[in-house]
Amino acid sequence: MNNNLLLRCKQPFIILIIGLGSIFLMQYFIKVSLFQYGLYHRVNLKNLVNEPDSMVFDSGINALVPSFYLSDNEGVALSTGIEKLIPKLTFTCSIHDIKEMRLANDLSSNIHYIGLITPYSRCSNYGINSPINDNYNKENAITLEDYVVTPYLGSRLKIIRNLPNDTHLITITDPLNRQLYFNNTKDNNVVIYLEIYVTQKGLTDIVHSELLIVNVFLCILLVITCLFLGLRPQQRTIKMAIDRGIKRKEFIPFYQPIINSMTGSIVGCESLLRWCKANGEIISPAIFIDIAEQNKQIYEITDLLISQVTNDITKLNNISDDFYISINVIPRQLQNQTFATKLLNTLSANKVSHRRISIEVTERTPFTDLASAKAVMQRLVDNHIGIKLDDAGTGFGGFSYFQELPIRTLKIDKMFIDTIGTCDVKANILNAIISFGKKAKLTMIAEGVETEEQVNYLKSQGIFLIQGFFYAKPMPFSDLEKYIENNIIR
Repeated sequence: MNNNLLLRCKQPFIILIIGLGSIFLMQYFIKVSLFQYGLYHRVNLKNLVNEPDSMVFDSGINALVPSFYLSDNEGVALSTGIEKLIPKLTFTCSIHDIKEMRLANDLSSNIHYIGLITPYSRCSNYGINSPINDNYNKENAITLEDYVVTPYLGSRLKIIRNLPNDTHLITITDPLNRQLYFNNTKDNNVVIYLEIYVTQKGLTDIVHSELLIVNVFLCILLVITCLFLGLRPQQRTIKMAIDRGIKRKEFIPFYQPIINSMTGSIVGCESLLRWCKANGEIISPAIFIDIAEQNKQIYEITDLLISQVTNDITKLNNISDDFYISINVIPRQLQNQTFATKLLNTLSANKVSHRRISIEVTERTPFTDLASAKAVMQRLVDNHIGIKLDDAGTGFGGFSYFQELPIRTLKIDKMFIDTIGTCDVKANILNAIISFGKKAKLTMIAEGVETEEQVNYLKSQGIFLIQGFFYAKPMPFSDLEKYIENNIIR
């Protein structure tokens, strides 16, 4: 798969996996939230005095047990009108008491019956009688101070208000199912304690439809987010990542040795830029180098590279006096004297011989000011820093650069080396490059050499400086030290 596509898709894919996992882990919470919302909506629970700290799961009875204690503003069931009614009663079951009970009943949207029982008389809003007594099943009753709440026929509640001297005010609600769906309570409502039980299966069954809708919505939102991240302009995404990498000094050199195939000795190395992220992932320059050049981030990256290469050179032992490390730069950098000044100052600060560093300039982008480039290059050459043309024959300048710029080394690109032993038309170009190099008396280095056949052919053409997997792959500095130590000709 294309590396650019991998980088573009990596973050959205990770977010998609984490998002789906989070939705899965949140299923229980979503179910409970939907259940609570439905309960609040149906029961009209708008003002909670004490909400439960959490839903308590009792594995013994396999039930969710939320408990709600409602305010007297707009709660469910009966009205606080009972408390307002009590001072108005004489507790003698007089015509006055019956009228007051009828009035309280008429003013409530939830009361079906009000009855008064005293040691001496009984009456209700229906007249001088009390067809409903104060008996109740204690096992099914809830006692709240002077109130007893107990189930009654037809999904109603019996509310008993216990008064002094064995007097009781009894209220019967309308059916609860009617109250739950058509509740329109007023500010004269009594407070009750409501306890709701639901099994896990029941919870799933109750919120099944709503849960499906919520999950679909969350998945759609997650996919849209991932698509947005994946389709963001790639350059902007990578540019921000490069900025972070520069600050963290994640851009480091890997080294590929250049070998003299006649003697087997190491004559130098090319430093190849790698992006080594904090998690150990190594990103090839093919993914980011073009964007770094377009956004001029390549200047800071090159500064990091020069600093690291210079520091590494001071640690190398048992190398010849002519050993060098090449650093790749773009034409725009070689048109600016500031680049040359910074390079020379860095070498001086680290006490590194100028001969240890060589500059490779690529043809991928053209020089826009040959006069300035020539001045900068000549300054470097005068300070014993060699200049090489990388990827010769693949870019803008061609061989005209050798006529106008102080370049004395040509690196033959792998694209031409791969034609050795084939019928590829580019094989003729390889021979033309070699012929030109000999006539121009240039030093030539073959890049990307991978087979013994290629090495032997290049030898037959008089090219002995070889860089490629046949001898060594690009490696971190720690491996380069071992490679040099193991390949010293004693």
